[in-house]
Amino acid sequence: MKSMITAITPTGDRPLAFELCQQWMANQTRQPDQWLVIDDGKVAMELEQPLPMMQYVRREPQIDDPKHTLILNMQIALPLITGNKVIVIEDDDYYAPSYIEEMSNRLDQHEIVGIMRAKYYHLPSGGYFQCDNTTHASLAETGFRVSVTPEFSEIWDGNGGSSLLDFRLWHKVGRARGLLFIDIDNPLYLSIKGLPGRTGIGGGHTSDFYGSTNKDTADRAILRKWVPRDHQTYLNVIENMK
Repeated sequence: MKSMITAITPTGDRPLAFELCQQWMANQTRQPDQWLVIDDGKVAMELEQPLPMMQYVRREPQIDDPKHTLILNMQIALPLITGNKVIVIEDDDYYAPSYIEEMSNRLDQHEIVGIMRAKYYHLPSGGYFQCDNTTHASLAETGFRVSVTPEFSEIWDGNGGSSLLDFRLWHKVGRARGLLFIDIDNPLYLSIKGLPGRTGIGGGHTSDFYGSTNKDTADRAILRKWVPRDHQTYLNVIENMK
């Protein structure tokens, strides 16, 4: 039986990032059967030509929302899943055309899969960084089978925030039932930082994070290496941000 894939993208107040996200999704060699987009921005998105598999869900922001609302948005998304494989797509990150296909293939053999040693790239400054972490993947580069979703109820934190959700998920599920891999030879994902709009949860959103040594060359050699197919799109974004 053919696998059914659900992609989940929490978003809000990042119009440029989401515009790029739609481009990366349209380019996927394996399209998701369902793309849940949970929007809780102060300004609701206006989607002129949404992709056919997109299911837009509006969560109105509340006065008592935590600073980061990832968990609240995931709690809305999980009951709406129709696929048997689930892949998280962050709105402001880069996903190569074969990303969903590669993740889906690995989910045939494992309940949870993810890319370790995440790579960060700060567009305005050219700062870059690759993590040494080999114990879990960020949620942005994680996929899991729908059989894992009931276990999320055991790892939500108490105040509705989003602290260490990826770590807790991998600690609970991944060590015995998962696969972590690295995408050095076939770059699949890059955590993009510095796009305009609401700031995300993790580190790397300011140029200070990268120091003076991890700085890309004037012609953006690292960006070209880590995004071999679509770097020109980001070069255009960088030029427009000046």
